[in-house]
Amino acid sequence: MSRLLQVSKVSKSFPGVKALQDVSFDLKAGEIHAIVGHNGAGKSTFVKVITGVYQPDEGEIVLQNQPVQFQSPYDAIHAKIGIVTQEGSLIDHFNGVENIFLGQETSKLGLLDHSSLQKKAQELLKELNIQIDLSKQVKYLSPAQRKLIEIMKIINLKPKVLILDEPTAALSDKERKKLFSIMNQLKLSGIGIIFITHHLEEVFLMGDRITVFRNGMNVGTKIASETNEDEIVKLMIEKSHFQAFPQKNHAIGKKILEVRNLSDGKKIQSCSFTVHAGEIVGFFGTVGAGRTELMELLYGATKRKTGTILVNGHPVNHRNVAQAIKNGFALIPDDRLRKGLLIEESVKVNLSLPSLKEMTLFGWIQQKLENKRTQHTVTALNIKTPDLKTKVNNLSGGNKQKVSFGKWTSSEQKKPLIYIFDEPTEGVDVGARSEMYKIMIQIVKDQQAGIILVSSDLSEIVGLADRIYVMKEGQIVDEIRKEEITEERLIESSLGV
Repeated sequence: MSRLLQVSKVSKSFPGVKALQDVSFDLKAGEIHAIVGHNGAGKSTFVKVITGVYQPDEGEIVLQNQPVQFQSPYDAIHAKIGIVTQEGSLIDHFNGVENIFLGQETSKLGLLDHSSLQKKAQELLKELNIQIDLSKQVKYLSPAQRKLIEIMKIINLKPKVLILDEPTAALSDKERKKLFSIMNQLKLSGIGIIFITHHLEEVFLMGDRITVFRNGMNVGTKIASETNEDEIVKLMIEKSHFQAFPQKNHAIGKKILEVRNLSDGKKIQSCSFTVHAGEIVGFFGTVGAGRTELMELLYGATKRKTGTILVNGHPVNHRNVAQAIKNGFALIPDDRLRKGLLIEESVKVNLSLPSLKEMTLFGWIQQKLENKRTQHTVTALNIKTPDLKTKVNNLSGGNKQKVSFGKWTSSEQKKPLIYIFDEPTEGVDVGARSEMYKIMIQIVKDQQAGIILVSSDLSEIVGLADRIYVMKEGQIVDEIRKEEITEERLIESSLGV
């Protein structure tokens, strides 16, 4: 098979993070090359580099023996590299035909040639052996039908390279088989397919070769027929960690949170778990496992369909975030810039926001008290800022994150009982991570609070958690006690091995 795509020593950095390090990779015509790696391994960044979303800092990309430099996704599409993303790119109120030919419409006398587009769409349906009513708005179609329309949209562009990023998420077994049949058909036509998935059984079913990413690096490429799941899992695990984690030298106390059969009727299905005073409880899983959705449900940010939440043995029935905060919950969200901070406001405003009522007298904020409280938090958390008036947007990633959970520690009257940290160190440098770990340990020690730690970082969750729940497809599939925690157990549980 001829080589379609060759990537040589590509690197990409962001502030505080080296996302890709000297990555080399190649794809052959008529091949399905699977890429695996846990959350944060660099897969998404790699795909964005070869599709023109990001430009590499170093390295070379060669497509059909010609060096290429993509400045935008349009350049990649023009060069015949197509991608079907996990999130999707369809316009809900357009029908199937309109989505497939968006930007590629044909016209007659200045008007859209609907009959021509319909004919082309039917030819695509026949070519891929698909049956879908393309006259419907895509918002009324099933996830599988939407995914197939995404593929038809790309196939219409006659790609040489097709990237499928987690294409089987939300598909039934029957729908997956249909997708795999189409993949094999495209492979036989000479298209090279990059197949990204967290399901190892799919990797071995469909992949000709398997490349493993870890910490922004390609750590090994194997011929699928000459390897096995155990070897792939071992490649996914980092054997040496340089991050020192603070020692916890206090006892775990009484049960402060019990969750029974919590569900939203959509993604989250009958989840039950507990948290004790002074305990850090980890939640681990692959992208799309439902961890963030479960935390937002627990926090009242999304609507609960079933389930009971007990705090200190008493049922609580918060239906929104404000009620959850009153019941002792604090959430440090995964997307801190969009969900956790007012980035165009000052450090002082962000830190004092949840406890403004304590600093207000006759409707007026007591400035001296606010300054004192927020300065104390800045000092305690070692937030590096020129002054309290500095906009949060001007801080480094690590200091932004300190502000996002420092606001919950500024109150002197009532501190949270349960802290939810969702990916707290994502995009944060090693030095800031170490400080955050110390703060988290201090919280559970001094306040006898409980922490729920959602993390994709294996070393982080192993180093900090007293117990770990593993999620897969909206359910808790494993509970691992401290003495049983290993990286192998975590990976195998999250992948269903």
